[in-house]
Amino acid sequence: MNIIASIYIKNNKTVRVKSGDLRTLKVYDVSPIDLLKKFEDVGIKEVYLVDLGSAKFLEKNNFILLEILSQFSKLKINYSGGLRTMEQIGGAFVAGASKVTLGTLPVYDKHKFVNCLMSWGNKKIVLAADTINDCLKINGWKQKTKINVFDHINYFQSKGLLNVKVTDVTRDGSLKGPPIRMYKKIIKKFPNLILTVGGGIRSLNDLYKLKELGIQNAIFGKAFYEGNISFDDVKNYIKN
Repeated sequence: MNIIASIYIKNNKTVRVKSGDLRTLKVYDVSPIDLLKKFEDVGIKEVYLVDLGSAKFLEKNNFILLEILSQFSKLKINYSGGLRTMEQIGGAFVAGASKVTLGTLPVYDKHKFVNCLMSWGNKKIVLAADTINDCLKINGWKQKTKINVFDHINYFQSKGLLNVKVTDVTRDGSLKGPPIRMYKKIIKKFPNLILTVGGGIRSLNDLYKLKELGIQNAIFGKAFYEGNISFDDVKNYIKN
């Protein structure tokens, strides 16, 4: 199982929030650039870069920082946050993203998302299925819908979707453990999709549990920033 480090950015700083709640916003001293380099040094191959400013505050996408990060290291960058138009998505790729993850756009405009799959390929376009009680949350997790996550994934799989990222919003940044039962259901229903999961990871032990399930990619964040997972832990996991 590939492990992916998450970096949330706002105003060029490294930040975190719990379950998308801006009242829990926390700024970390380490810069995104320094963090990226440290992750690269311990063997991480990909980072999940969330542009919180554009996702939550409708600010302009921080493609300048994305471009700097992409030039600063050889890590693949999966960029997410506030991508609503084909121009913005194209801009993310021009700035150096190797993938983009889209959650709101597929809900508002299914045809445009399918066009993204055809324009850039299903290896570069990731569907974000962020849920509460099996229903999607969109618009920076500010809006709950009645759209069933399994129906949503199934529709786009029939249109060529390959990559999906699933997050139980209530677990994100919570350190409460990953929603194993939900992941088992998704693996059973969609065995041919490449699944990336995130949220709730507390320690290396949780990563090993996810690996045993057969999950291909797991994103870790809060556990690292709060000291539950160290750079040495990451290095040892990758070596083993």
